[in-house]
Amino acid sequence: MRNSHDFIRSISSLIEYLKESGIDTKTAHIEDLIEHPFSLLIPKYYADLIDWRDSDDPLRKMILPDKLEHEVKDYELADPIGDAVCSPTPGVVHRYPDRCLLMLTNVCAVHCRFCFRKNILDTNSAHLDKALAYIRAHTEIWEVIFSGGDPFMFTDHFINSIVSKIRRIPHVKMIRFHTRTPIVYPQKVTPNLLASLQNAGPCSVVLHVNHPREITPAFIAVVSKMRTAGALVLSQTVLLKGVNDHEKILGELFKKLVESGVKPYYLHHLDFTKGTHHFRISVARGKEIMQKLRGTISGLCMPEYVIDTPGGYGKIPAFWFNQIAKHTYEAVGFEGQNIIYKDTG
Repeated sequence: MRNSHDFIRSISSLIEYLKESGIDTKTAHIEDLIEHPFSLLIPKYYADLIDWRDSDDPLRKMILPDKLEHEVKDYELADPIGDAVCSPTPGVVHRYPDRCLLMLTNVCAVHCRFCFRKNILDTNSAHLDKALAYIRAHTEIWEVIFSGGDPFMFTDHFINSIVSKIRRIPHVKMIRFHTRTPIVYPQKVTPNLLASLQNAGPCSVVLHVNHPREITPAFIAVVSKMRTAGALVLSQTVLLKGVNDHEKILGELFKKLVESGVKPYYLHHLDFTKGTHHFRISVARGKEIMQKLRGTISGLCMPEYVIDTPGGYGKIPAFWFNQIAKHTYEAVGFEGQNIIYKDTG
C-alpha cells in the first residue's frame, strides 16, 4: 500500500529526519511538540515542502500536532457531520438519494490535524460484500464515491478489483474518488492506479488541496496523467484559520488549480471536529472572503462555499444560511427541513 521509508510517524523520527536534512530542530521549534492520540503521519515529500524556519508556516500547521488539540470544546463532536446516522451498513454512507460513499479503508497518506474522520482512522469496520449488496439493491444510486481514509492508498490490485465490481452494477453510472494522496504523496499515483482510473470511466477525482504551495511540479504532473486517463479532476478545500483564511491566498490557490487542469469544486467551512477550534473562523468572515473573491477572479476559479451540517443533513451552501440571532443561522435543507447552525468561529 505504501513504502514505510517514505513516511515520518513520530516526533522523534521527525527530529531525526530534519537533522539528517541539515535543519536545526531548535530553530524549527520541533523539540517542544507534544504527542497526541491522533498520531503524526507525514510523507517525507510533504515535509520537504515546509519552511521549518517559520513556526507559522501554513503547511506545517496542517500536519503537526498543536497543544490546543488537547482542549476539546463542548460543541466539538467525534462524528461532526453525522456519518453514523446515514450508514445503513458498515462501509456505506448514504446521505443523498442518488449517491453514496463507499469507505473501505481507514488508511491515509497524511494525518491532517483538522481531519473530520479522525475518529475512524484507528478502526475499520467496513464489510465489502455487505456494502456491495446494499449498492446493488438500491437502484437509485447513480454515483459511488470512494472515500475513507484515502482510497488512493489501496493497493493497485485492490483499486482495479473494486472498480471492476462497481462497474458491473448496471445502475451505477459514475465513480468518484476523494483523495489527498496526489498532493502529499504523488509518487503513489502509479501507472497501474492510472489504468484503474481509465477502467473506471466515466469517473472523477476530487483532490483535497488547501494552499498554493501544495501546487508543485509533481502535483501538476500527476493531474495531467489523471486527465489523460480520462478522469474529471476537481478540488475541495477546507477554510482554515492561519492557513488560507484570506482572499489573496485562496485566489492564488484557485487560479493555480485551474491552470493545472483542476476545477475548484467545494470550499468547506470547518466541521465541529474535536480539538480543531484553533482552525475555525466565523461564517461571516468566510462569506466576506468569498464576496471579495467574486469579481476579482474568474468564475471558473470559484468553488461553492458549503457547510457540512451536524446531524447528517448534508452540505448546504453557506449563503443559504441567514443569521437569525447572534452566532445563530438558519437554512432549509435539501429535504425541506429547517436547519439551525450555531456559529462558534
